[in-house]
Amino acid sequence: MPFPKTYVDQMLLNWGDRLFPDPLRHVRAPRMSRAELQQDVRRMREQLARTLGRTPEVMVRITNKASSAQGMSAVRRHLRYISRNGKVELEDQDGMTMLGRDALRDLTDAWQLGGWGIAEESRRREVFNVLLSMPPGTDRQSVRNAARAFAAEEFGDGRRYVFAAHNDEAHPHVHLSVQVRGPDGRRLNPRKQDLQRWRERFAGKLREYGVQANATRRLARGETRRYAKQAIVHMTARGETTRFWRSDAAPSRALWNAHARSLEAWQGVAHAMARSQGADDRNLAVMVTDFVQAMPISRDRRGMRRTYPDELERRRIPLHERGSGDAKRSEKQRELFPDDPHWRMER
Repeated sequence: MPFPKTYVDQMLLNWGDRLFPDPLRHVRAPRMSRAELQQDVRRMREQLARTLGRTPEVMVRITNKASSAQGMSAVRRHLRYISRNGKVELEDQDGMTMLGRDALRDLTDAWQLGGWGIAEESRRREVFNVLLSMPPGTDRQSVRNAARAFAAEEFGDGRRYVFAAHNDEAHPHVHLSVQVRGPDGRRLNPRKQDLQRWRERFAGKLREYGVQANATRRLARGETRRYAKQAIVHMTARGETTRFWRSDAAPSRALWNAHARSLEAWQGVAHAMARSQGADDRNLAVMVTDFVQAMPISRDRRGMRRTYPDELERRRIPLHERGSGDAKRSEKQRELFPDDPHWRMER
């Protein structure tokens, strides 16, 4: 018997929030109204559609972490770099544009002497250098517009920043330099969840400008590829050999454990959709199954099975036999729907 739509929506939110947690929602949000619940369900379905459709993922990261803590001398070098020594236009928090060496020198003087000021040498981080990037082929003007809107929303509290769009590489990207100390003297201290929020907001701004963009976590995509840091990229470009970093590292037990909960959540989503009354939802369950089977982590499971058979065997045990808090519900679901994709993916 198919599940009622309300139950399907609740299961979708329950499992989907483990894959795509909303970084903008307060952890102590009050009880949601029916309208808010429907809005969350709509958000989750849109997120699923983007992820299953393999919508291009945004990339947001903090660069030059070490040099950012060395005062105005390091800040000056970075501003020269992103402006190509004055040849690339810079834009600040007020929408003012700067081009040329004289304008660049005026900007660095204003940053060093104005506001809270920045010492020439410092042991504390004075500026965060943020890279906002999209895959090749993305409209470059839209990336710039989205970066401008993102910076205004995230740092538009009087904090000083400048950004520059680089068009000389295949990936359209924007370099954003933000002063750590705001007008009230408080210092930025972004954590991992803040970076995810930045990705979500940048992707949202891109969609507002007509660019399909997504911002999911690597675990939700079953991604196992290791990305080289900027220093490694530059070393490789110079023909130097790295001693410790390897892009083709063998799968590990920790890697499997990190992805296990996400795979479990995908199984829950497929289970909810497979028992829906709507044909579109049932088709979505098949798409989820295909998506999971095509994940890099799924392709690596053969190597993991040879190395860690006991761990993988434990993951095949149903939830109710592992003592999970969802034991009764999981046992009933398996008994009622033995041919459901929720269980097929565990075999």
